[in-house]
Amino acid sequence: MNLLDWLVVAASCAVVFAVGLGFARRSSQKGATGYFAGGRDVPWWAIGLSNTATYSSGTGAFVMLVLVYGLSGNWLWWTSWIVWMPLVAIVWARMWRRMQIVTTAELISLRYGGSPAVMARKIYAFVCCFGFAVLIIAYITGFFAKTIAPLCPLTTWQVLLIFGGITVIYTMFGGLLGVVYADVVQFGIMITGCTVFFVLAVMHQGSWGDVLQRVQTIRPTGLTQTPPTEAIGWLTVAMLFLQGWFFAGSPTAGEGMTAQRFMAARDERHAMGGQLFNAFLALSFRTLPLIGLGVVAMALFWTSDLVKEVGAAPAGTAMLKDPAHAWGELVNASKLPHGFIGLLVAAEVAAFMGALSALLNWGGSFVVNDLLPARFGAARDRIWVSRLTTLSLFIFASAVTILFVDNMVSWFLFINSAMVIFLLPLSWFRFFWWRFNVWGELAAVILGLPLSILVWFVLDFQSRPIWQGLGLLFGLSFAVLFIVTLFTPPESKAVLKQFYARCRPPGFWKPIQAEVPLPDRGEPTAGRMLADCLLGIVAAFCLVLATNAVFVRDWPRLAIAIPVCLVAAVWLLRRVLESSKNKPTVSVSDPQNPVS
Repeated sequence: MNLLDWLVVAASCAVVFAVGLGFARRSSQKGATGYFAGGRDVPWWAIGLSNTATYSSGTGAFVMLVLVYGLSGNWLWWTSWIVWMPLVAIVWARMWRRMQIVTTAELISLRYGGSPAVMARKIYAFVCCFGFAVLIIAYITGFFAKTIAPLCPLTTWQVLLIFGGITVIYTMFGGLLGVVYADVVQFGIMITGCTVFFVLAVMHQGSWGDVLQRVQTIRPTGLTQTPPTEAIGWLTVAMLFLQGWFFAGSPTAGEGMTAQRFMAARDERHAMGGQLFNAFLALSFRTLPLIGLGVVAMALFWTSDLVKEVGAAPAGTAMLKDPAHAWGELVNASKLPHGFIGLLVAAEVAAFMGALSALLNWGGSFVVNDLLPARFGAARDRIWVSRLTTLSLFIFASAVTILFVDNMVSWFLFINSAMVIFLLPLSWFRFFWWRFNVWGELAAVILGLPLSILVWFVLDFQSRPIWQGLGLLFGLSFAVLFIVTLFTPPESKAVLKQFYARCRPPGFWKPIQAEVPLPDRGEPTAGRMLADCLLGIVAAFCLVLATNAVFVRDWPRLAIAIPVCLVAAVWLLRRVLESSKNKPTVSVSDPQNPVS
């Protein structure tokens, strides 16, 4: 990179910084509700774009996955995402919005009662803030530093100081609104840069046909579109599919930064619409140029065992010291002009900053809303505490990044699956089974993260087939939560009735539902929601089938997948609009909240 490249990066950061800070006054006007929930006025399109930007923490991760696993590598995350994303839109989005809370930890005070609920809420908030948020920040920072390493002579701590510092400042002062609308700008920068990069990288290789021919020669299995493959067997696919049914309520997906935006939505329809838009963007649209770049990386950097044995590699093939460097080495190999290299680094910076700002705001929200005493200071004082928490959280995560983050393939699987899988049954039990109690919640929250680290890293399940570690943690969680709940007393009916009236969850609530007469608000039945979820899963499944098929020119699969996707998506949208068309408008003001 030369001076022109750095000027482009600086200009991009300046625009994002200005947008984030532009919401500082508005975010501080309504206390914690304004700072962490955006005054509950975020539209559906901003929710969709912001959530997708949050998931796109490093575009180099997709290039690495395709390089290591081939086209089928996308199914390591697609398999669960095509399930949980429709479930979040149909089931969870409306519940999070109607509860009128600021953080997901606040749900615990509604769902359970007594002093154990107070303790559980604080423990959950602490684990989310100083456990999940810190580990994810460490992961995305480590990945970002490795991705741009071939282009920028910056150490990890320098990356943290420069790009992390900019993000921390606008996140501290802009609140959720600053994060959301900065994400929108960052997503635009990221998708534009990656798309142009893909086109230029292919042109440098001659044509897309030349790229495919080279991959077919050196690694034909890399063009396999779907599992099973040698690296991704049926048991792994089955485990990830099962994970998807529960992931909608995980602390890092539907119940994490995603839920924070649903709580900030203008109403339930905006929450649902934002998630459906997010599903299209996240599953396919944002990945199109990145998957293509991964295939180009295979053509350039893949060396099979046969190639190593004969001691010769195809022309233009290079060995990589680390697969996480694939994106940066691809930029170098494409002989791009200066200025445009800066734009590509700016796109990667935008992806990193978008995810980092969301994580910092999310983590800080637990400290102010759930860990501080209810009578601590005025609203302005609490916002300043949140800003200092944001800074402290970043410093703590930076230390974890420098000391522990390595082997990015293993960390990718840990962050996306192993880290949260022990908590996943909790997401269904607390919403769909009235008998579940606070002791089951505490068992999941206290045991979840330590056991995940123990199994994945200490016992080295990261070196075994993926399904083994995930299956062990999931099965153990289901058994522990069920047994603990049955051998401890249920919650009081008064607490359960209040929660049911506020949240109106589907599932096994018949004993409570019979005692809570609610007016007819046009709510869809459990059967209708299940049918809608299945339609959403079909649409998402066909969408990702078409996404991979387009790269290998599998026209028959495209001819089937695209029409089925469109029919299922249009049918789902019509059903959702019909269910809300005659729904009476219910005015629900924010409940008394000690931090609002």
